[in-house]
Amino acid sequence: MIIPLYATSTAQVATKLVELREDGGVAALGRVLTLIIQCEAADIETSIQAANLASMEHPCRVIVLTAEDLEGPASMDAQIRVGSDAGASEVIVLRLRGAPGGHLDAVSTPLLLPDAPVVVWWPGERPAVPARDRLGRLASRRITDAITAGRDSFAGSPRAALKLLTSGYSPGDSDLTWTRLTPWRAQLAAALEIPPVEAVTSATVTGPDLAASYLMGAWLADRLGVPVRRQPTDSPFLTAVEFHLSGGRRILLDKELEEAQAVLRITGQVDRVVSLSRRSRAESLAEELRRLEPDEAYGHLVLDALPAYLAAGAGAEAGTAGGTGTRGGPGTGTADGTGTRGGIGTGTADGTGTRSGIGTGTAGGAETGTGADLAAGPAPKPGGSP
Repeated sequence: MIIPLYATSTAQVATKLVELREDGGVAALGRVLTLIIQCEAADIETSIQAANLASMEHPCRVIVLTAEDLEGPASMDAQIRVGSDAGASEVIVLRLRGAPGGHLDAVSTPLLLPDAPVVVWWPGERPAVPARDRLGRLASRRITDAITAGRDSFAGSPRAALKLLTSGYSPGDSDLTWTRLTPWRAQLAAALEIPPVEAVTSATVTGPDLAASYLMGAWLADRLGVPVRRQPTDSPFLTAVEFHLSGGRRILLDKELEEAQAVLRITGQVDRVVSLSRRSRAESLAEELRRLEPDEAYGHLVLDALPAYLAAGAGAEAGTAGGTGTRGGPGTGTADGTGTRGGIGTGTADGTGTRSGIGTGTAGGAETGTGADLAAGPAPKPGGSP
């Protein structure tokens, strides 16, 4: 059911919500959080659809805000969506014109659920520093999307969007580009535990010149302490990750299959078909809502691992920079420096994951680790899962 309210106010919207609760049994008692979405008018329906699907796992009140014609006369139109039009949530859509469009926090505050966490999601353009934004100050978690921000704000420059993730980060921030990599990270961690376990000496990430490729490369370089090169592709998605091992073998996770599968190729073993889906926006949003405290793994990635990866050349294209090595191992004299013993873990937003203690190599390619220590290992670096 969609109830329109024209030329209205937040007080009238709140009153209407109470009437619906009393007359039709629409209750807010089961809501676990308030999700605020700030987006353009063209993105309202797709954002609501994603929020409705995510609300099946996290019942919430959804407040969608869009500001139009800030120089015009002040007015506000609203919609209240309940029932089949709101999933397991109740959706409030506010279209603001004139001065109210510059005070989204004041408009939202009367409609927040009492004593419930607040999450803000920017599905399109994001503030430079989300925690300092008017809406961001209301929230304990702030969700952005580097892919969208990179296209709209920086004319398709992923590096500019990534630097914004780093410079604008505050605890409580997270990004859906990172969340979409969770299935990849889980499968890669599992692949490194398949016997015989050997140390990783280098890695190659095959994907487009977009944020996901850089985040994957930075995570691998940080957790394994080895050179990670990028192999450009015309595909809009991450397509493959390859590990080169100290014994000369290779592990290749190749997303060559459609839908939710990929092929895991290990030298000397039969190819395996594994589960590896491309996550929808709703699935990624649902994962982000599973924990409302700061994501320490993501914080370490954008504050430490990603700047180091970008400073080192962000994984020069495979076969061009990084030394004179062949495909079977890392080149000599890379900019990565001497590796330290690390661990690769999935570190998902809900706190679950695995970790294998993988020995790493030095810049010259000499392997210094002792291989996988599956029973016990050293403490993980900050940001890795236990």
